[in-house]
Amino acid sequence: MGYKIYMPKAICDSGMEALEAKGFELIGTNCGTPEDMAKYVPEADVIVARTHFFSKELLATAKNLKLLEVHGVGYQDHVICEDAAELGVYVAYSPFGNFNTVAEGALALTLALTKHVVDYNQQVREKEHVTPVMALELSGATVGMLGFGNIASCFAQKLYYGMNSKIIAYSPTTDPGRIPSYVTMKDTMDEVFAESDVVSLHIPGERSYKGMINRHHFELMKHTAYFINTARDVLVDNDDLYEALKTHRIAGAAADVNYEEHPEGRKLLELDNFINTPHAMAFSDASLERSGMNCVREICRVMLDGQEPKYWINRSGFKSK
Repeated sequence: MGYKIYMPKAICDSGMEALEAKGFELIGTNCGTPEDMAKYVPEADVIVARTHFFSKELLATAKNLKLLEVHGVGYQDHVICEDAAELGVYVAYSPFGNFNTVAEGALALTLALTKHVVDYNQQVREKEHVTPVMALELSGATVGMLGFGNIASCFAQKLYYGMNSKIIAYSPTTDPGRIPSYVTMKDTMDEVFAESDVVSLHIPGERSYKGMINRHHFELMKHTAYFINTARDVLVDNDDLYEALKTHRIAGAAADVNYEEHPEGRKLLELDNFINTPHAMAFSDASLERSGMNCVREICRVMLDGQEPKYWINRSGFKSK
């Protein structure tokens, strides 16, 4: 009998097949109700997290649990790392799975906003005559990145080489050696908000960052500027964003946020200068394949090779079992 892997939501078919070929036992696949989780977590040696959150109390029931592998990058949605570290459970994630797909999504939202695509699409269906609105030309425009990880870096590359945009960024954590020569780093977020024609958010959704983007930042922006959020809803004060859009303090905004999960932001959907996608920009066959196979490699590395995860998140305070 092999190690038991619990997946309340399955990974790609090739990943599932690879794990079974390695002798792992897959339990509770696609069974993710609270009752299912209470049943299968105690049996698990490994958990793969895609859409579910695992509390400390639940993880503590799994006496043999070694690894919680996050399918994507937003590990904050699935576990409190400090809790898992205290229990001696590795938390690892998949930083090179969805970066290109999300970067393409950020570009799509930017173009939809700056070229008024959604508004035109609605008007031609509802009005007899439509008056064109001036668009923002991205060639020569300044696009500001908040955070400069894999997604932001990929997005910046597409904008610079594909659109001839000027790229500025703020990121206190990025290794300076990873910053391309065409990106001008700024010392503060305020500078990015004040100078940009488009501001794109790529900061991790840590709970301690709740509401870090707020009225202060929107008041720094040009009236003609746009705000894009393909990161996490928790980072933005939705009341302040709503006010900035409703009063036309800024020209428009877009968010890849599922407001069924974050109902406090649903009033943004009332606004014509706001575009929403339901936290879906990471979905493509290629993205899911990369993320799924990363999970396979990490699980094999830890469970079969006896090594630490390559993309280990919760090193701080980790207590080995």
